[in-house]
Amino acid sequence: MSESPEEVRAMSPYEERRWADLQQHWAKKAKRRQLLPPKARAALGEAGAQVKDAARKAGKAMSNVTPPVAKDGIERLTDAALIPVVQGAVHLLELVTDWTTELVDPEKVLEHHRAAGRDVAKLEDLKELDLKHLDDFTRTMALKWRTSGALQGGAMGVLAMVPFAGGLAAITLDMVAMHMLSTAVATRVCYAYGFDVTDDEMRHLVDRMVMRACRNQAPKAETARKAGAAFNAAKDRVRWSQKLRDDHKLMAAVEKLMKQFANGRAVPVDKVTKAMPVVAVFAGAGTNAYVLGDVVHQARLYAQTLYLAEKYGLPLPEHLRHQGDGE
Repeated sequence: MSESPEEVRAMSPYEERRWADLQQHWAKKAKRRQLLPPKARAALGEAGAQVKDAARKAGKAMSNVTPPVAKDGIERLTDAALIPVVQGAVHLLELVTDWTTELVDPEKVLEHHRAAGRDVAKLEDLKELDLKHLDDFTRTMALKWRTSGALQGGAMGVLAMVPFAGGLAAITLDMVAMHMLSTAVATRVCYAYGFDVTDDEMRHLVDRMVMRACRNQAPKAETARKAGAAFNAAKDRVRWSQKLRDDHKLMAAVEKLMKQFANGRAVPVDKVTKAMPVVAVFAGAGTNAYVLGDVVHQARLYAQTLYLAEKYGLPLPEHLRHQGDGE
């Protein structure tokens, strides 16, 4: 029995525009991937599998790496000036926990719509709303989490300079915090479009976003590690040595850069040493800001597409039907 005209669901003008934009976006993305040589596509798939394994290991590590790791280190610091740095990292990690707790609470999304006068009792009810109303909730999320990511990454960059809690410990704490936030932010986006993350399709979305986040953090972690090692190796020096330059290539590169601004004059080792925390802060802040903003952006595109496809019985773009791709 065919549906009567009154029963046929029609897209709103806003939804029609978004569907057209989304189709264009996914078509371009698929084309870019097809242009890669076969060997490059195979390498991408292999890299994706490796990142997924790393993300899974990071998730398991979350229960073992907690703020008390940094708290315990405060008592072992001999330099009183460093204590506020570690305390600041502790407070930031506690804030990450608070952020995560709120983001994974679907009730926060429902409260937003109820305050706007919409009758919603559960996530499934959001699928009856117009996409425009759902987009209004997520529209500023990318900017908000880029800012929060910069704050978190910058603080961890400073922590990397601290002898006890720095280095590997700081990077580990940063990666754990970003794993938590990436998962929580992607979860919030799923909720915003009426999807439950316990569903296999949406679990795939969250995993995909966390994979992207882990992959994009690798250069930052290496830079923070090198900057911290250089800072601690040179902080008490008064003269340069060739060994110092050979052992810490990042420091030597910064020295060359500073020489250019000094018209070729020699740059004291202490000035370059003081620049190492700046390098770590910018690497951490810039990367984390980009990563969290990207998680929101990509998750919104995916959730919007799936929302409209399910609501109106439309086929998903070909690019999204293959969950095993390495992208």
